[in-house]
This record gives sequence, C-alpha cells and structure tokens, in this order.
Amino acid sequence: MEEFASAVLVAAVQRALAGDGIPVVVPPLSGALLPLEAKRRTLARVSEAHGLLPLLRVGLFLAELPPDPAISALLASDTPHDLFARWSRLERFTHSRHRVVIREAGPKYLIAEHVGPPAAPPEPAEDALILGVLAALTAAIGGQAVTVRLGSDSAPVVFAKGVFMEPPPGHGTALWHFTWSSLASTVHPAGTDAASHARRILAGDLGRRWTLGGLAAELATSTRSLQRRLRADGGFNALLSATRAEAAADLLMNSEHPLSIVGFASGYADQPHLTRDFKRRTAMTPLAYRSAFASSATAPIDS
Repeated sequence: MEEFASAVLVAAVQRALAGDGIPVVVPPLSGALLPLEAKRRTLARVSEAHGLLPLLRVGLFLAELPPDPAISALLASDTPHDLFARWSRLERFTHSRHRVVIREAGPKYLIAEHVGPPAAPPEPAEDALILGVLAALTAAIGGQAVTVRLGSDSAPVVFAKGVFMEPPPGHGTALWHFTWSSLASTVHPAGTDAASHARRILAGDLGRRWTLGGLAAELATSTRSLQRRLRADGGFNALLSATRAEAAADLLMNSEHPLSIVGFASGYADQPHLTRDFKRRTAMTPLAYRSAFASSATAPIDS
C-alpha cells in the first residue's frame, strides 16, 4: 500500500489553504488514499511558495470537516502518550513509509521524531503537516498549555497557546518536543449547522433506507434546499457514508459485537459492504481498525 494520506487529511489541507487564500489542486484520491509522490509534490509546491506555516495550521481545520473514523479514534485518546501510540498503530496498519517515533517521554512531555527510509526521509513540508495535526489533536484531547519546540528545551517554539509559528529558515523540522501542563476533559460540540443536524437525524436510525427526500422531510425543508446546504460536506451520499462509518467505528472500538452485527447496526447492506466502504474511507479493514483501536475492556471478535 502507498503512503497513507486519508481523505479527511487531504480535505483539511484544502480547507486550511483556502482559508489562507492559497489555491491548491489536490490530485484525485484512490479511495481513502493519496499516492505518495502526488502528496509530496502537492506539499512541496505549497511550502516553496508559502512556507511551512500554512501546513502546520492544517490540524486546526480537522474539527470543521465531517466525522472520520480514524480521527474519531485519535480524539478518543486519554493522554498525549495514548494519542501518539494510536497514531503509531495507524501508521503501521496503513503501511506508512514515514513513522513518528517516540524518543523520550515523561508525565508531561514527550520527544518524537518523524523518520523514514534513509533513501526517502520525510520532507520538511511533510514534517510540518504531521506535526501540525498531532499538536492540534493534543490540544483537542484536553492538553493544557500545549507547547511544541523543534528539538530541545531551548529550541524554537512552533506551537503555543493554540497558535502556530513559522519555523526559522534552515532549522530541522523532524524532531519535536511536546510539553503540556495538565489534562482536562473535553466536550466536543455537536454543531448546529445543517450537516451536523442531518448527521444526528441519520445516526438516530441508520437501519432506515435513507434517501435525500426522506432526510429533507425529516428536516422540514425541500430536497433542493437540503442538497445545496450539504454541498460543502460532499453531498447526501457522502454524509450518509461518513455517518455509517462513524457508527461502525464506535462499535468496533467500544463493543464486542461481531462484524455482522456492526454492519447491520450501522446501516450497511451486508458485511462485504461494510468492509468495502470502511476500507475505502480509512485504508483499514474493520478487523484491522478494531485491532488497532479497540478499548482494552473489549475483546475483538472476528466473526
């Protein structure tokens, strides 16, 4: 499998750069993946023209995108150490050629390095993208006063008080020193926009054979109006697929139900439909996802 670049991460790149007024055309995805060389070319063009700061800021835009099973699994982390362990499992299951390796860790800090094969180490643009995502996720799971430096205690700060800063020219970007003062429980708002409301309606009855017209009726609006309001989130079919995958991911992480029950409860036509759609969205089979992210209190069932 080629280097992992999930659909949601590619969408976050596009949203973040658009927010900075930077036009970028990302090559078409193959399911949940963007080929390695296409990703590297895209990120290199952005960094050459605009520096690394726009790529660092990509992680801040994850919350604005439709739910994604992989991001949900990462946001369920209890601590930054747990977050980095989950990220490592995600890299392993998606056969990523670049890995985030923990070099040192303590109660309120960790030092990580972004590494790859000697012949193809991560480029600074790739370092910036992954660093930005992990910094934003560390804050999102409750990290207080999260600070990230590019190396030791005296190295340049690139993230503090929720704000990213441009790395100094020529400074190494692969070694990261994360610190935080404490951890707080977080409550992620459900959202009040049309897509969030629609997702809640869909999630409440995934066994129903939903149509755009049926959803519009539930929302007391016209089909055309709903179609227009959902366009920014990929449209009705994409929203329904994301909602099903989100429900399946929750069951895979937090229950012992076999895949047949997970698929049925999440609204899939059959188990092959679950496997096909879930892998397209996450680059992982449901069993691989469960093995990577299941709660320690639940024992995986393979049937």
